[in-house]
Amino acid sequence: MNKKLMAVAVAGALAAPALAFAQASTVQIYGLINAEYGYYDQPNNAAGAGRSNVDALNSGASRIGFKGEEKLAGSLSAFFQCESDLRFLGGNATTEGAWCDRNSAIGLKGGWGSFYVGTWDSPLKRVSGITRITNETGWTGTQLMTLSNGGAWAGTFSNRNAHSMNYDTPNWNGFSASIQYTTLQAARNLPANNVPTPKGRRVSISGQYVSGPMAIVGGYSKHDDDRSVSGVSGLDDKAWLIGGTYTWGAFKVGLTYIDAEISTGTVLLPGTTKRKSWNVAGDWNLGGPHAVRFGYANAGDAKTNVGGGNDTGAQLWQIGYIHTLSKRTQASFTYARMNNDTAGTYTLTGASLGTQGIMAGENSAVFALGLVHTF
Repeated sequence: MNKKLMAVAVAGALAAPALAFAQASTVQIYGLINAEYGYYDQPNNAAGAGRSNVDALNSGASRIGFKGEEKLAGSLSAFFQCESDLRFLGGNATTEGAWCDRNSAIGLKGGWGSFYVGTWDSPLKRVSGITRITNETGWTGTQLMTLSNGGAWAGTFSNRNAHSMNYDTPNWNGFSASIQYTTLQAARNLPANNVPTPKGRRVSISGQYVSGPMAIVGGYSKHDDDRSVSGVSGLDDKAWLIGGTYTWGAFKVGLTYIDAEISTGTVLLPGTTKRKSWNVAGDWNLGGPHAVRFGYANAGDAKTNVGGGNDTGAQLWQIGYIHTLSKRTQASFTYARMNNDTAGTYTLTGASLGTQGIMAGENSAVFALGLVHTF
């Protein structure tokens, strides 16, 4: 009998540390799975090519993540997050994403705010999500036309920056701010002619004020030597954004405006390409599980300092019905249409035409059924 009691006591002693560790752990698993089925009116990609209708699936922004927090002395806490793409529709090697390839970092936080290092969305991109209302990616995404600068435009400000250092302020009566800058880890070696190494640092800041039914946001990003991918140093790209939302009862509307400029050419003969874009969107809760969402995005002409760029813009129209099945699951039916100007080459975010591109001035449209589950 004594031997049995001793065995039980030893087993309990060995299990106690593991139980205590489990109770102290705050690791959470979270994620989102998005599946969209679209019947797509495909644009021409060559002169004389006939239009064709195709159906396709995409899974914009599907992801899985792990995050945790540990209380330290006083109000200080350590935290981490590892978020990865879920490319569950690939069916082959395209499903193999890298661990922590989305927002992932380790940091400290307290009453003074949060400081963290890793791979994270730029503050400019983050505040755009507050006012965008419509999706970021997928058949009904708008980032391609606004921050991602698709079509006849080389450069993107919808960045998730690696090797970044980030600071978020605490909330001061509705106001908060964020700053991010990247290290020079991506710097090149000196070329044979000893031209200074392109640095490639990226800096972004944002601020937001939320009070009752109103939110106002602003952001700025600068990419030093971003044109260095073409072997040119000493140039930079920059963009700024303003926007806001307002809620009247069951109706919410958001407006976002982006002014972007990229540098081209050389240090001695610099050139610039500028483009202004904006979008307005709304969400109307009809009562119960029913809602209607609409959006309009406008990409302006990509103007250069030597002329040209006329009629290179486009307009995207969206309207959809959202049915909330539960707190975690939503179904939707959406129609979206892209109208290009005569020299515009934009296509719907979910329609990937690879290197073929599309003919200038082509239009396209999609009817999409969607199912989103968060966990």
